[in-house]
Amino acid sequence: MQLIKRLIPFATCTLIALAVLTPQRASSQFSDSTIREINERLIELHQCRKKQELYIKLAKQDSTQIMNQAAIISTQEKTISQVKSKNKTLQKINAVQFALLVLALIL
Repeated sequence: MQLIKRLIPFATCTLIALAVLTPQRASSQFSDSTIREINERLIELHQCRKKQELYIKLAKQDSTQIMNQAAIISTQEKTISQVKSKNKTLQKINAVQFALLVLALIL
């Protein structure tokens, strides 16, 4: 009698442990699709990180180009202002020379 009282709880615990520990096919299929989806997301993440590195390099190149172009533009603006001032001076000299020529022809 004591053996049966001990055997029944042991047997029920053993059966419960076997039921819990047996692999379930539905959950393994779900985990396979989940693992596949996780792997796809990781691949996408890796590709995005590569693109991000490329965009960072391109942004640095663009900023250096913009800085170079800004320097070129400022030097060109200085040159243009110098040429404009020379042109104004030459126009004034031309006007004086033309006036002198007209006076010389009249006299």
